[in-house]
Amino acid sequence: MLEQDEFMNLSKMNFDISEEQALILEQVDRACKEFRPIEDRYYLERKINDQIRPFFAKAHLLGLPVSRKYGDGQGADMVTYALAVERIGREGTGVRTFFSVHMALGQMTIQHWGTEEQKARFLPPATRGDAILAFGLTEPNAGSDPASLTSYFEEKGGKYYVSGQKMWISLGSSSKYVLLFAYPKGKREGMYGFIVDTESPGFKAELIPHKLGLPTADTSTLYLDRVEVSKEDVLGPPGKGMPVALSGLMNGRLSVAAGCVGVIQDCLDEAVRYAGVRFQHGKLIGKHQLVQRHIGLMSTNLEASKLLLLKAAFIKQKYEENPKSTELRDATDLACTRAKYFAANASFDAANRAVQVFGANGYSLENRPARHLADTRVTMIYEGANEILEQKLALGSLGRGFEAYS
Repeated sequence: MLEQDEFMNLSKMNFDISEEQALILEQVDRACKEFRPIEDRYYLERKINDQIRPFFAKAHLLGLPVSRKYGDGQGADMVTYALAVERIGREGTGVRTFFSVHMALGQMTIQHWGTEEQKARFLPPATRGDAILAFGLTEPNAGSDPASLTSYFEEKGGKYYVSGQKMWISLGSSSKYVLLFAYPKGKREGMYGFIVDTESPGFKAELIPHKLGLPTADTSTLYLDRVEVSKEDVLGPPGKGMPVALSGLMNGRLSVAAGCVGVIQDCLDEAVRYAGVRFQHGKLIGKHQLVQRHIGLMSTNLEASKLLLLKAAFIKQKYEENPKSTELRDATDLACTRAKYFAANASFDAANRAVQVFGANGYSLENRPARHLADTRVTMIYEGANEILEQKLALGSLGRGFEAYS
């Protein structure tokens, strides 16, 4: 018969931070604190923040999820990466978007699908910030339905010539390389993934103006007119571009979820701070029950979002270690979808509640809650719109055969 103390440590669950993780997260925290006034200035001036790349390259934080074999790669596991992006997310969704696209959609996708020659060629400059990566999937008429891409390529003389248009591409105007997806001309199957040099003849990028939020982030439309790509720059198996694209989106969802957790934390911090100094009706507003309700809900959603994020990151790390496991791939896809869906919606809700706690002052972009409110709206659209993710989550319970688009 087991003694009472023999029941201890039966579980493998552990939420502690290791010493190595603590060192990385302290490094991220220091950099973020130093960077905040820079982002504040660019945000209020409504200008793209071109200091993100050089600042965080100098801090050696542009290669977090990349193997140490490649350039300035830090070799962080997925949980450490998620915790780091969570901290970065507190500085704003525009800042976090840079990291999500460059590292999650770009570096992690090349690291998973690229040949050894491609990894050795593209990852070192990417980790040093010498070459920024973007991800070109969305088109004017192909958002939630990537199978409807109209971008195409022709093969001639051992080269590929890619034509088409991509839209809402983060880092599109500031990137050196774009992971871009297209079909063979005249076909609706056999998608290819390419690593396209943005300095190639026929490539053009235009910034998208007048966005609701993310003023410090580069969001662009890409135009390709017979852009030449070599066979050495095909990403993944020829004709298997769709799995490459979908795995990139899975990476992106984990990163978006992490950033949204950071937003919730910042909104909660701001609301608590303001509730402790603002007087109305003869007392601090933090003593009013309805203000406490906002703060209580934010704190609960923060914990729920973070737990979903940690579980998704943990499962994804197991998949990274066993990339041929379809069971782990599907589990990772579902976990990242759930974490992104919940955290994105919770971050917008937290921003809305923080604005309410601030009252009229919350409507000013001088205060952080207003910026989070404008910026987090897009997180319920990109890397999977709410409605698409709800269907994916339902299929996780219903099983195959219940697809809405089959």
